Amino acid sequence: MKIGLPYGKKTLSIHVSKSNLLGVIYPNEIKPERTAEEYIRLALDKPMGTKRLCELAKKNDKVAIVVDDYTRPCPTWAMLPSVLKEIYRAGVKDKDITIIFATGSHREVKHEEATRLLGGDCANRLNYISNNFKENDFTYVGSTSKGTDVKVKNAFIDANIRILLGDVEIHYFAGYGGGRKSILPGISHYSTIQNNYQTNFFHPNSKPGVLDGNPMYENMTEGARLANPSFCLNIVQNSKKEIAGAFAGDFDMVLRKGASLVDKMYKIKIREKADIVLTAADGAPHDVNLYQAYKAIHLSLNAVKEDGIIILAAECPDGHGSQPYYEWMKKYTKKEMEEKLGKEFTIGGHKAYYHLKALEKAKMFIVSDMNKDMLKNVFRMETFPTLDDALEQAFKEKGETAKVLVIPKGTTTLIE
Repeated sequence: MKIGLPYGKKTLSIHVSKSNLLGVIYPNEIKPERTAEEYIRLALDKPMGTKRLCELAKKNDKVAIVVDDYTRPCPTWAMLPSVLKEIYRAGVKDKDITIIFATGSHREVKHEEATRLLGGDCANRLNYISNNFKENDFTYVGSTSKGTDVKVKNAFIDANIRILLGDVEIHYFAGYGGGRKSILPGISHYSTIQNNYQTNFFHPNSKPGVLDGNPMYENMTEGARLANPSFCLNIVQNSKKEIAGAFAGDFDMVLRKGASLVDKMYKIKIREKADIVLTAADGAPHDVNLYQAYKAIHLSLNAVKEDGIIILAAECPDGHGSQPYYEWMKKYTKKEMEEKLGKEFTIGGHKAYYHLKALEKAKMFIVSDMNKDMLKNVFRMETFPTLDDALEQAFKEKGETAKVLVIPKGTTTLIE
């Protein structure tokens, strides 16, 4: 059976015998009943827990709009025009608008990326900035009940109208992306991001697909409330990157509505775990680097047997994507990582910890454009030129009758 796996902006093919194949796990597709513009317009017309944007804003208001960066698949370019129409109706001018890319601890957004992400001529017409999380342009807005001092980008705090744009999808320890995540970690200072992770990272409920009882979600939500956002617009996409729902208003109400729709599509129950899992990081932008693509491995762990093999397809044009991730994989054992993270949380170091923990359950094979020596010697992944080559070796190790599960949308599909 020939199966396609997303790889950057391409598709890689793999042949799996029907006698070995347990199944190909696709999301439960929801086809859009409206156009993207209609979903967004309806959400903006009937927000939950807030007034409409055109009623919140007024002439001469300073407006900050937080949007996702290059590592997320959010179609900001499809959302922004309708949001701008709302605030233009209130009399807001372009000179009073600042776009903030919620880069969190990621690198700054490049101009060509901003142009693509925002669409049209927005990147040339509107002022935009990235979070740059170690700079000094942050304001302390209070502390959460868990003791996280929340420092948020000045450009957001100084605005009269504070808008969050994003998408809701499974997140491997925050439960879901979307809502509060645009603020924490999106536009927060390094110390805030670091403390939020350190305080909540090792809790057993800091896991994918969970909000209630997830201390990471709870702390992030408290932190976001302290920053007092005015309005949130989030969308949910199906596996074809079509908008299948849009929700607007209070950021937490929006997140929960979005998460409910995500669950219908992306939470999948399986009857049997596999000896071999073939997965992909859902193509660009999820496989922009290994730091992001690892999430597909993390979500595959529920699908693979102990001592099984996970084969990952991930282009990774930006390489590993995190210097601490790389350095910690070179230097430390899992126990040393756990001790260091307990004393002082290092962003990127946490990814290395997850990576080594995953290796305790399954061997990792990879097909990637990344440096092969680095993948083998630092990240402890066996590299192969093609998926068929990787699968052939997996059968040699697990036996000719080994059972295979294929998960093409690995970073967004939660196996239960």
